[in-house]
Amino acid sequence: MPRVLTSCSQFTVDVANEVLGDQFGAIHSVELQSLGEGVGLMSSIARAILDTDQGEKRVVVKCIAQNENSEISKGLNFYTNETNFYRYLAAECPIESPPCLYSEIDGETQDFLLILEDLGSDHAGDQLTDCPREVMEEAFTRAARLHAKYWNNIDQFAFLRSQINDETTLFRQESIYKPGVEPTLSMFPDLISPEMADGIRAIGDQFFDIFNRAMEGPQTIVHGDYRTDNMMIFPGPRIVAVDWQNTMSGNGAHDIAYFSSQSCGDDVRGEVEMSALRHYHATLVEGGVTDYSFEDCLRDYQLNLLIVMITPVAVCGMLDPGNERGMTLGRVMLTRSLSALKSMDCLSLL
Repeated sequence: MPRVLTSCSQFTVDVANEVLGDQFGAIHSVELQSLGEGVGLMSSIARAILDTDQGEKRVVVKCIAQNENSEISKGLNFYTNETNFYRYLAAECPIESPPCLYSEIDGETQDFLLILEDLGSDHAGDQLTDCPREVMEEAFTRAARLHAKYWNNIDQFAFLRSQINDETTLFRQESIYKPGVEPTLSMFPDLISPEMADGIRAIGDQFFDIFNRAMEGPQTIVHGDYRTDNMMIFPGPRIVAVDWQNTMSGNGAHDIAYFSSQSCGDDVRGEVEMSALRHYHATLVEGGVTDYSFEDCLRDYQLNLLIVMITPVAVCGMLDPGNERGMTLGRVMLTRSLSALKSMDCLSLL
């Protein structure tokens, strides 16, 4: 019988033996360490230190969020998306992900259990640190290889959901973006000019139409939450992406717009950003894409920079002023997103 959990605390010795015993032999004890405290995660995550017949083993255990985020995540099918990614896509994905040891979900409740190999914390990406140019270029390159691999070739995956879904887009607009607008504007008035404030409101009013424009065109597989906080970054650089909860079909420019606006500071705007975008397009062409001009790519990038404003607006809109790291992260996310909008003249598309 498939095993799912509703809390990481339920990952006991008995459960560990049930789902991992065939890989590690007998498991004698489980020590849990909560991960991701205070950053508004959409899932509950813990490190499990296992005493096994093969010695100490460390894994990452993931299940539904222990707050109101679980209902948002279920409404957006995050848990189904991620378990399907590890079941069907991870092995051949051009963007590396942590080895998956167990992936199961209840199709009715969306309660799930995901167990990944623990790669440690030493190389975890941090959005509070500006992304170096070489990491941005590698992230764009890996995304392009993923997008080229599945370019207009997604029908083979019956389970894959599409970013283009009227009900979900309206949910994003009415339940996530719009409620965060005024709290964001009032919390960070020093970051937002009157013109930009009008633009943020206009994105909310037009979000449904902008989202559909941004996601139309050639369809491929997108990570959907592609940023340094969702990456392990090793020397090279070598990128291992985590948090595949928003993996769906959509417009590939979504991933790189999200990465740039969430992870990159002002030092990569202008020439560096445009160079990375041209390299992304060239990598698509090298991967066999023939029906997509650079002008198409630039337009899609601009449109996606508009819709990925949903992340800083949602985060800033529900921030607790007493959460110091949350406030700092919200400020950084908002600053970078506004910088990207201005750099690429995105408000002119409204």
